[in-house]
Parts: sequence; structure tokens; C-alpha cells
Amino acid sequence: MDNINNILIVDDEPINLTILELSLNELEDINIISALDGFKALEHVREKSIDLIILDLSMPELDGLEVLEILKEDKPLKYIPVIVVTAKTEDRYKALEMGAEDFLSKPIDVIELRFKVNNLLKLKKFNDLQKFFNERLEEEITKKEKQLREFAHVEQELQLAREIQQRLIPKEYPKSDQLDIYGSCVSASEVGGDYLDVFQTDSKEYTVFIIADVSGHGFASALISMQFRSLARIELMKGSDDFGAEVERINTVFSNDNQDGSMFITALFLRFHHKTATIESVNAGHFDPLGEPSLKHTEQTKGIPIGITPDIPYGVVWAPFNSGDAIFLYTDGIIECENIEGIMYGNRINGLYDCLQPFSAKDQIEVILEAFHEFIYEQTDDVTILSIKAI
Repeated sequence: MDNINNILIVDDEPINLTILELSLNELEDINIISALDGFKALEHVREKSIDLIILDLSMPELDGLEVLEILKEDKPLKYIPVIVVTAKTEDRYKALEMGAEDFLSKPIDVIELRFKVNNLLKLKKFNDLQKFFNERLEEEITKKEKQLREFAHVEQELQLAREIQQRLIPKEYPKSDQLDIYGSCVSASEVGGDYLDVFQTDSKEYTVFIIADVSGHGFASALISMQFRSLARIELMKGSDDFGAEVERINTVFSNDNQDGSMFITALFLRFHHKTATIESVNAGHFDPLGEPSLKHTEQTKGIPIGITPDIPYGVVWAPFNSGDAIFLYTDGIIECENIEGIMYGNRINGLYDCLQPFSAKDQIEVILEAFHEFIYEQTDDVTILSIKAI
């Protein structure tokens, strides 16, 4: 803020202006602006930043009271302090009633003038500061209100995205007298990047299982997982003889759409052949399943994550899947979440799963999730698990 105070003195008598100016010259940090009539005074206040007005009430054409009335009705100008100068008691009272801050009687007492000017300039500085902070406060309130509205809108969008994503996660599994299937997908935030799907091919010859983890988590990962779901279903619903080639085509399409390599997906694809009671597995940079039969991939059969490079072949391992066999699929969230001491859940999942072999797929999942949440301090990543048992 400028330290110079602009004082406007208004009087139709030039000699009175000279006297006022001389009386104020001893004050520090002031600049005197003069006006010989009310019209010129109003012109000055609209063109310049005025800190104080000394206004003579007895002027022709537009008198001091009329000028005062115009000032106090104008929102930007009403806070400029005004000292009226008059010899008439009734005019003095009327001016104070209209909003004048103080008055001077004619003839003017120079000492009184300086005291009143100093006091009102201090008051003006205080009012200006208060106005400044009020304006900043209003701006901050307006900004916060806008942010809250935007946040509420984002929350609404996230809730909608979560509902859409949750609808895509299987609530029921394909009916089969050969399989007992149950899974869970729990996001760390409103929406997540993990993906779980179980469906039958168009011919009903195969049941397909997919568990996947999009890099990162949150809204962007959720969008990618939904895109991946559509792509995977379109390809794997065909149920062709070459399971590895189907996954290769999924990877090629996704990689071509993801040329900057900003997102990738680790995924495990399995399919159960109902006629032969065998299960095939294609691993795209994911964890091999737990359980028996062993579906562990070697360096030759384990492929890279989806979305990195197109036209990469994926190897297939297979095994009989007969009554009593069971496997368990999972994403890294369940092993990497930590307890309050910073210890990861880790391999505890292996021992717990071994103990749960006699239980149904649903009971296995519910017990595993309960034990996991009792152990961890806070879920920091998406957790997706799937149990498949041969009946």
C-alpha cells in the first residue's frame, strides 16, 4: 500500500484553499489535491485514490451537502472519511447525520484541523486494512466453496465409477457340477486397478478365469482395467484351441493403444476344459497360482506384462484338474500390505491357504480376508483373490 495520503480539499474560495493547504503542509506523507467546486471534487474522487476529504458546505451550484450525499451513496466512495467545514450548526448536524466523520467550524482552528486529519487518516488506514483482509477472506471463501463443489462433483463421479466397476466384478459364477468358485476384489480407494473375471466361452466348452493388476491404483487404473475387461472378454469368449495366441492378441491390441508405455497390466489367464477336466494357464508377468496341481511357469513359458510390447508369444502350461484339486489366485496387494510395525503380510497367505483346503471356496476367501484385515494396519493397495476347487 502507498504511504502517501491524498487529501482532497474542496472550497469555492481560492483563499480558503490556500489557507487549508498551508495548514496541512507540516503533516508528513500527504499530498494535497484542490477543487473549487463540487463537480471537480467528484471528478477527483473517481479518478484518484483519495484518503480524506475536507469539504466546505457553502458552495454554489453543487453544495457540500449534495456532494456528501453522492459520496455516501456510492459504494466504492462511501468509506472515504469526510470532514465538513461550516459556520452553521444545523448544517454541521445534518452532515454528521448523512455520514460525515467529523466537522470544523469557521474560522478554522489549525491545531484542531491537524489533530482531526491525523486521526481520520489513521482510521482510514485501519479501514483500508480491514477492507483488504475482508476482500481476501471473501476470495478465499469463494475459492474454498468452488473447491468443495468440485470435490463433491468428483466424489459423485468416483462413486458412479465405483458402482460401474463393482457391477463388472462377478457376483455369481458360472454354474458347474465340476467347479466350486469364489473370489473377492477390494479396492484401496474409491476405484481400483485390480481386475477379476470368471465367465464361460460362447460354446460353454471352457470356463475362463482372469486376475489382473493394472500398474498404480485409483481412477486412471480403474479406467484401464475396464478397458482391459472388454478387450479380454471379446477375445477369450471365442474359446479357440490356442489359448496362448488369444492372450498374445490381447497384448498386441492393448500395446498398440498404449504406445507411450504409461500403463501396463500383470495378469494370469486360466481356462478349465469341461470335457477333458484339464486346466490351462497363461502368465503375463503375474504370480503363479498356489495349490495343486502345480501351474508354475518357467522362464520359457512366463510372458511379460500386458501393454509393454506387441506381438510377443505367450507360453501355456496345463494340468489335469480333477476332484480334490484346488488353486488360489491373488494380486500383490494381499502380500505387500503391512501391519503397524511395517511388516508385510507376505507368505502368511501360503500357510493359511494350505490349512483351508477342506473348506469351500467361499469359506476360504472369507477366512483369508478376515485374517488379512486383522493383521494389516491399513489397506494401501487393491486386494483381489480367487479360489477355484474341482468338485
